Amino acid sequence: MKVLFVCTGNTCRSPMAEGLFNAKAKTLGKDFEAKSAGVFASEGFPASQQAIEVLKRDYNIDISKHRSKNLRRQDLEEANLILTMSNSHKQSILVQYPEYSYKVFTLKEYVGLEGEVEDPYGMPIEVYRKTARELEDLISKVITKISEERKGKKVIALGADHGGYDLKEAIKKYLDEKGIAYKDFGTVSTDSVDYTDYALKVAEAVASGEYSEGILVCGTGIGMCIAANKVPGIRAAHVEDVFSAKAAKEHNNANILCLGGRITGPGLAVMMVDEWLKATFQGGRHQRRIDKIAEIERKYSK
Repeated sequence: MKVLFVCTGNTCRSPMAEGLFNAKAKTLGKDFEAKSAGVFASEGFPASQQAIEVLKRDYNIDISKHRSKNLRRQDLEEANLILTMSNSHKQSILVQYPEYSYKVFTLKEYVGLEGEVEDPYGMPIEVYRKTARELEDLISKVITKISEERKGKKVIALGADHGGYDLKEAIKKYLDEKGIAYKDFGTVSTDSVDYTDYALKVAEAVASGEYSEGILVCGTGIGMCIAANKVPGIRAAHVEDVFSAKAAKEHNNANILCLGGRITGPGLAVMMVDEWLKATFQGGRHQRRIDKIAEIERKYSK
């Protein structure tokens, strides 16, 4: 698991986060690795003296060899998760590299909190110390979340196009309230995009086994469903009522639920998602039919 921390100049917050994360991961025996970069960094500068001093004195972490690095496309490509210190850093990445939007979050956003990690640059060492404590707490939460997702807990892959964005956000709120883990693969606004791109991201994530199930939302849910079902191993179901949502899991073992943001209100959508997540596949005669679907898939995948 590769995590990239991003701030402005890559001399204060992000190198502190990198050092704290790697030390914590090593202590816990996790195969996680962090790197850092800046959206407006000058190359080759050391971390600020205050950052070096606080991490060394308070945590016995040496970041004196760190050298600042400007963010590059390769950094984004290699990282599994990109965590920014502020929303402006996040937006800078999204504007330049929108194709990586599904894995870019602010640090606090990723762990379900609001706000930003304030920049201590030019401030007294006590401000750096406060920033380090805040980062330490947030990083513990990040490592816990990543670890829980890797344990095979139910983690939902979410995706939507511009027509489904608002409904996706309502579904996220429901999942947050229920304590159900998820990853938002985008889109991040109501600006026009192609639904196929997000259907593919979610379908591949579910088919690989990295995520237990997926939810896709476009204007009607139809396009998402058609596109997702082109990925081997995906059984995407387009539903418009609670009964169908439940049956999609019980009878068809649907691993992706497709909804229409322009035809379904948030109240009904949440009810459908709730029933679908609670339902279990009944097997028996239904398994025989699922096996036949798999045979068709294999036949035409040659």
